[in-house]
Amino acid sequence: MAGRVLAFCSVIAILALALGCSQNAQLTSIAVTPSMVTIPSAGQTAQFTATGTFSNSKNGKDYQENLTTQVVWSSSNTATVTINSSGLATGVAAGSATITATGGNGGLTSTAAVTVTAGQNGGNTLLSITVIPATAYAASTGETAQFIAIGNYSGVPSTQDLTDQVTWSSSDTQDATINSTGLATVVGDCATFQQTTITALAPASSGTSVAGTGILQPAPACGTNNLPSLAVALVGQGAGTVTSSPGGIDCGSSNGSNGCTGYFQLGANVTLTAAPSNGSIFGGFSANCMPVVPDPSGCPSSSRESGVTSCTCSVTMVNNQNVGAIFNLPQ
Repeated sequence: MAGRVLAFCSVIAILALALGCSQNAQLTSIAVTPSMVTIPSAGQTAQFTATGTFSNSKNGKDYQENLTTQVVWSSSNTATVTINSSGLATGVAAGSATITATGGNGGLTSTAAVTVTAGQNGGNTLLSITVIPATAYAASTGETAQFIAIGNYSGVPSTQDLTDQVTWSSSDTQDATINSTGLATVVGDCATFQQTTITALAPASSGTSVAGTGILQPAPACGTNNLPSLAVALVGQGAGTVTSSPGGIDCGSSNGSNGCTGYFQLGANVTLTAAPSNGSIFGGFSANCMPVVPDPSGCPSSSRESGVTSCTCSVTMVNNQNVGAIFNLPQ
């Protein structure tokens, strides 16, 4: 009996970071974060964290502990991604996999989805970055403008969204700042606000940084806030259309345009739907437009197989927005 009690105490001590048996702690669940990750290319990594929730029968309160190095990590497809004992996942080849963390006496598990979007050097080197829009306008102090970064690669897919992966900077932070998601904000007086260069910087696989730039400049009507604009840019070597609900956006191969702009009420929720043309694959929206899951549009299987979770996304008009829609050629 004493041996069984001692063994039980040892398990609890390991999983609860040396918490004693006197607390009667029991691991009730495990959560893996983040729940979904995209690794841009083979050789790059993503860190996962496992958090355990414990019940404490002594005081009736639950608490959480970091169990990242104590759970057992596994990958459903090691030909696509591997993961080590510390929760660090490494891309191997283009594809998708499920990462699982297992722990506790009852084999508690939690999972996360990983997509590797490009293979190892076989020709997917980052060549350049296109910042969209090339020029954005702001009419008053505190007004914002969304920039997005599109990576242009030597291999397939040839175009990828890098908005939340690049490092953003403003050439004059007294006039405008920009955050890690590409959202620029005018901080200076619009009467004295000068043109500011916005830069997106990303490390290339060769070790040489690749940069793209855009311009933020004052609008003609200084101090006037108009209806926020939603500009959709169609990028990539493929073709397709993008429409919005409520209406206002209708651009693409159906009318020969590679982009369009609509104006919506402040705070409005706008849904965008992409439809690739025959011979093209939808490569996803930029990171500032959240995928709608489950997808109501019937996204083609070719797009889902390339790692796209939805051909529909949603954006809230809290500022002037710019969304990129990527259409690639088949791999």
